[in-house]
Amino acid sequence: MHSAAARREQDILALWDRAAGRARRQRDDALLAAAGAAATDSIGAGNAALLSLRTRLFGAPWRLRAACPICHTDCEFMADSAVLADGLAPPTDGAPCRIAIGGRELMLRLPVLSDLAGLAAASDSAAAARLLLARCLGDSSAIPLDQDTLNKIESELERCDPGAVLAFTLDCPDCGHAWQAVIDIAPALWAEVQAAAERSLLEVDALAREYGWSEAEVLALPHVRRAAYLQLAGAS
Repeated sequence: MHSAAARREQDILALWDRAAGRARRQRDDALLAAAGAAATDSIGAGNAALLSLRTRLFGAPWRLRAACPICHTDCEFMADSAVLADGLAPPTDGAPCRIAIGGRELMLRLPVLSDLAGLAAASDSAAAARLLLARCLGDSSAIPLDQDTLNKIESELERCDPGAVLAFTLDCPDCGHAWQAVIDIAPALWAEVQAAAERSLLEVDALAREYGWSEAEVLALPHVRRAAYLQLAGAS
């Protein structure tokens, strides 16, 4: 019977097989599918699912980094992906999203994961955000979307789905600047998946060359024993 660590390694490699070399949107979709997220889930719920997947694959401690916008120092910090996942799902109090525009109160719908697929053709991130916010107005999308209106929509949607954006308050250790560092969960998770998969493949390659073992035989080795063989082969 495979250990939990071996099953996680197999899951990471299977996910890497499905997503490696794909375009960003396809790669994110593969991660969301592995996380069990549905196309109709809100963005906050999708983020929560990604964090739960990350916890299952790598454990709760999450090492992150963000560059200071003033002095560009690379600031490293720790988070807990399990705790974050619990806090990112949208509130369930049933309060609708509303916004007052031109003396009218309009209903907003939360953006869902399927909305993101239609943003790939946007010229830049600002245009993508504008398109996404416009979709949330539904039948009222003919209303002119000036910057003030966009800001109102964004603020109300953040209230209704606070997990749609994951941000951390950081203080730069070099220049002392304080800022909100936004972490894009899917690329951060993919970086871990890619690094772990490549590490496993390098270990398979080293032991296959040294001992003639197959990939399945190498991956079946307990990690402590595999590390010992790697040390003997001079590959660790």
